[in-house]
Amino acid sequence: MHKIVCAACGTGYFHVRSDQGFNCDHCGSLIYPRDVSLDGSEVWAVDSAGTLGHVKDPAVSREEMTEALEEWLTSDDETSEKYALTTFINAAIELRDALRAGLPYPADA
Repeated sequence: MHKIVCAACGTGYFHVRSDQGFNCDHCGSLIYPRDVSLDGSEVWAVDSAGTLGHVKDPAVSREEMTEALEEWLTSDDETSEKYALTTFINAAIELRDALRAGLPYPADA
């Protein structure tokens, strides 16, 4: 999980509050989930220490793994096979990170 750094001070990380918000551990800046803007393939999560971070959406990682596996199985040259396996491994690591952050395994589409 990649911790989200406070934009106000540039050094602190956000930690969960009892009101479902997050405050910076350095400057005290406050944000709420609606304020967290991520690209379409990422989701926010909170680790076991209560720190706000982001990970790749588990459904995106699963889809990338499926595509890489299909590419590897149909590849006819070593370079493409290596690229497909590297892509698969990276997506699997991202899925593992999301699961460790407490996000559920994606349901079948």
